Amino acid sequence: MRKAISFLFFSLIVGQSPDSLFNLANRYYETEQYRPAANHYERLSQQVEHEDLYLNLGNAYFRMGEVGHAIWAYEKGYALSPRNGDLNHNLNHVRTQVRDRILPPDDFFLVAFYRSIIEKFTILDMLTLGGIIFIGLGGLYLLRINGAIPERPGRILNGFLLFAVLATGWIMLDKYWDVSDKQEGIVIASAVDVRSAPISRGENVVFRIHEGTKVDITTTQPGWFEVILLDGKKGWIPAEEVRTL
Repeated sequence: MRKAISFLFFSLIVGQSPDSLFNLANRYYETEQYRPAANHYERLSQQVEHEDLYLNLGNAYFRMGEVGHAIWAYEKGYALSPRNGDLNHNLNHVRTQVRDRILPPDDFFLVAFYRSIIEKFTILDMLTLGGIIFIGLGGLYLLRINGAIPERPGRILNGFLLFAVLATGWIMLDKYWDVSDKQEGIVIASAVDVRSAPISRGENVVFRIHEGTKVDITTTQPGWFEVILLDGKKGWIPAEEVRTL
């Protein structure tokens, strides 16, 4: 598994000495003491969020064979930095070990391209890109009123930049709606019976899912989550068997 060690970054963020939680967790990891390493990474995650922290946490869980917790950590890091090569590599590797591998249907290529943009860029990325394009529009306006650019190319470029601003704004809103309207979780138990109702009775088990499966949480009740899988299967599972993202 690929690993990231960022001593200086976390020393600055947390404001601690070289004996900070992150450095201590790294030393545990390097000496193959993965349980205390994971415990210290977990404690640190209550104070800061960074893709390197979740990458190392996922690696520690993976070394202990806890696939569900490992996927949860990698997913948390992926949400912060979806183009991080190490996170993508490790997440894809661990996903191959999930027993319930549900593959989404193939989308039309334009839809697939749009989804890849949504997945690989954060809201902050889109805000930054939109700001750069908006500044470009302002610069183009100054060039046009000073006659530094011919009228016809100026109009074409202006239309292109306006379209880019609108497209970026739409993608940013779509990303925000997707994040704010969806609650997801990772199954952390080795196997979970999915029930037709939030009651632990043997006769209401409809199917079973296994550790590492990613679920959408649609409804919550005390001690229970109603979840739906990528293939449309739906049911209730105990809340303690799922770690929410």
